[in-house]
Amino acid sequence: MNGLSAISSSDNQVKFVTNHVARRVGYDVQRRIDALKIGQKMQDLPEELWHDSFRFYVKHDPNRQGGPNLRMIRLDPHKPSLTVTGYIFNKFVHPYENRFITVREAARLQGFPESLKFEGTLTSTQLQVGNAVPVALAKAVFEEVAKQANSLGLENRPLKAFSLFSGAGGMDIAAKHTGRINTRIALDFWSDACATLRGFFRDSICVIEQDITTIKNPLSLWQEASGEIDAPDIVFGGPPCQSFSQAGKQKGFQDSRGGMIFDFLRFVECLKPQFFVMENVSNFKGIQGGILYQQILENMNNLGYNVSVGILLAADFGTPQLRRRLFFVGCRKDIGRINLPMPTHSFEPELFGLQPYVTVGEAFADLPAAEFSR
Repeated sequence: MNGLSAISSSDNQVKFVTNHVARRVGYDVQRRIDALKIGQKMQDLPEELWHDSFRFYVKHDPNRQGGPNLRMIRLDPHKPSLTVTGYIFNKFVHPYENRFITVREAARLQGFPESLKFEGTLTSTQLQVGNAVPVALAKAVFEEVAKQANSLGLENRPLKAFSLFSGAGGMDIAAKHTGRINTRIALDFWSDACATLRGFFRDSICVIEQDITTIKNPLSLWQEASGEIDAPDIVFGGPPCQSFSQAGKQKGFQDSRGGMIFDFLRFVECLKPQFFVMENVSNFKGIQGGILYQQILENMNNLGYNVSVGILLAADFGTPQLRRRLFFVGCRKDIGRINLPMPTHSFEPELFGLQPYVTVGEAFADLPAAEFSR
């Protein structure tokens, strides 16, 4: 069936779910999966089932450096999941089925619509989902931008947007869902992600597959590709975060990808949009003792923007995932400042008058049985 799984809709028509393929595993890994109970991790298993690196980490590594190669947890259907990354596909075990979760299930934890098909190899689709910004979280941020635009008398027209480092489109889909932001161009150098974007947005967005560092005149590119004379109202994107992530080696700007934050700022400087939104990993503030964080804020200020910055938890905005992301929300100084969004969901909703967190069980509801890779 080529990765398609059947699902019956409420009108009794059979629909198909893409990217819903479970990876086969070896004998030892399957034994661990079979033994895990809901919420349990590797350390909860009998010691004879521990991975060798985990045993060394626990028993023989006094500094606890590096960690085990295999971290495993069976998801609790009554709670949001831990952070989704491109590497949870040998970590997150399905709540009830004895297998790792599929790309489609991870996409549901990120809030992607079912109609978006991730293009590329299994590894590529896993990375596309894991690298994305949760849709509901980004939507909450964009709605604050839209409020500010409305206060400026711009409610009668959509905000034209330029998306950078678009990936599989978490932020682009969120912008679309506000009903106020019209993304005209999405830019990324990742062929598979660009194919994913084109398949979802069709002709409504011009998807450009190009290395951002080779673009010398962002305004000319915008005008030529969008057909607009005026610059975009908003520039948004998430420069590659692997350089700063706790899941990576945290090389920061020593990694060439880390410097792409300055390419984002270069586009802002050239285009001078009214607003910008930039996101990155939550521990960005601590890299190199906070010096880089302060440098970025200073650059944004010098470009003429009031910037609201903070770490937001995806679960607080209806995403079934405990993922934290750092957001920089810029507003040109001559037109004000944008507040970060307030939570709409809570672990204790009755205490704060909010909605309850969305759970893994709710996210996975109505999905058919997954196929196994051949």
